[in-house]
Amino acid sequence: MPLSASVIDKGSTVAWLGLGTMGVPMARRLFSAGYHLRGYNRTSRPDFSDLPFPLFSSPAECLSGSPLVILMVRDGIASRELLEGERGVLSAIYPGQIVVNMSTIAPEEAREEARRVREKEGIYFDIPVSGSVVPAGRGELLLLAGGDERFRSAIEPPLSVLGSKLHWFGPAGSGMAAKLAINFLLASHMQSLVEVLSAGEGLGLDRKELADAISDSPLATPFSRIKFRNLLEENYAKAFSASLMEKDLDLLERALGPHKPSLPSLSIVHALYQKALEDGLGEQDLSIIQEILKNSPGNS
Repeated sequence: MPLSASVIDKGSTVAWLGLGTMGVPMARRLFSAGYHLRGYNRTSRPDFSDLPFPLFSSPAECLSGSPLVILMVRDGIASRELLEGERGVLSAIYPGQIVVNMSTIAPEEAREEARRVREKEGIYFDIPVSGSVVPAGRGELLLLAGGDERFRSAIEPPLSVLGSKLHWFGPAGSGMAAKLAINFLLASHMQSLVEVLSAGEGLGLDRKELADAISDSPLATPFSRIKFRNLLEENYAKAFSASLMEKDLDLLERALGPHKPSLPSLSIVHALYQKALEDGLGEQDLSIIQEILKNSPGNS
């Protein structure tokens, strides 16, 4: 019998697995939009008492009565634990239930998750997000989707609450591949902003005047305007952590494999974020690489 899925309209119940920095504002948006939320997190935090929806003791319990299950965790290890662990998703999933993984994991991990969900007659999508905490709270995330487009219409209503743009890339794993490629651009852009300000300073220019000129030029992006403030103020309060960026660059290098195309800047920027972790700066914002470059041998 072919799989079918009901449309996840407002009033539907959603099981949300993973209530971290991004998971909480995203889940709150769905709740505020009229969805019934059931939550689960692997660890407890004091601020969970402020959540407007109930929490459950296991993924399996959280899934009950929820046609849509959303995972939002740090990495593939955490995602696999939610799916395959004792009283995990795969122990309780029913035919036609939809699993959407919005974490950032390896494309191969997403393909394996899709296979395991299909074995249980469920429907799987990998839809990682591009954006940080503020866009998450505003529903302005960029959603990067992989999965079976036959069931796309079933999940579009809740996705429209979480993100402003939705791009489909192909079968399971392709959403994760798109996220890794975009985060490579993000890391490279961050490195370029740091180096441009350093170059201008070396030429005798005022850093703020140069940043303002770039912000008024066709080269400006919303990202550059935000990150120039970080760099000029030397304020590295976390929006997207250096450790997560290093994790994603590592996933990208592994996914590309030994026969990857020539990408010289990938190795360079990955090494910068590895150094940030070695120096204990992993939970600072990704703009912390300004300090890494400032203290590199070439600047001594």
